[in-house]
Amino acid sequence: MIYERMKDIRTYFGNTQKELAGILGVSRSTYAGWENGLDAIILPKLNDFCNYYGVSLDYICGLTNTKKYDVINDKIDKSVLGNNLKETRTKNKHTQEKVANIINVDQSNYSKCELGKMYIHTYALIEFAKHYKVSIDWLCGKTKDSEIK
Repeated sequence: MIYERMKDIRTYFGNTQKELAGILGVSRSTYAGWENGLDAIILPKLNDFCNYYGVSLDYICGLTNTKKYDVINDKIDKSVLGNNLKETRTKNKHTQEKVANIINVDQSNYSKCELGKMYIHTYALIEFAKHYKVSIDWLCGKTKDSEIK
């Protein structure tokens, strides 16, 4: 899962948890909680991690073994993410309630994500991507291709 790949990448490049925590702007204990699977990493910080090491969100989240991808944007725009969540949902003729049940979140929070008012929880996003077989990098507006490579 995320934390295993985070640790593998960090150690491959010879960084300490303290160094990476500094790069990501968090405490070492916060970073350690993410890397040890004790706490869920928020999407913007996971994106910063991926950008720093040049790996895809799809790779770090375990959706693919392909590490690299063609980046069109290195930032995550909540509006783009929300539009892509909605596009995927409506393409599959699902209600927000059905999606919320699939990814195990409250419908009102999911609705806020579709409206671009808040980021979707990282693990909920992974479940969404797996269920609908779409790229997290595409959902976040980082790539043009919705397919997982």
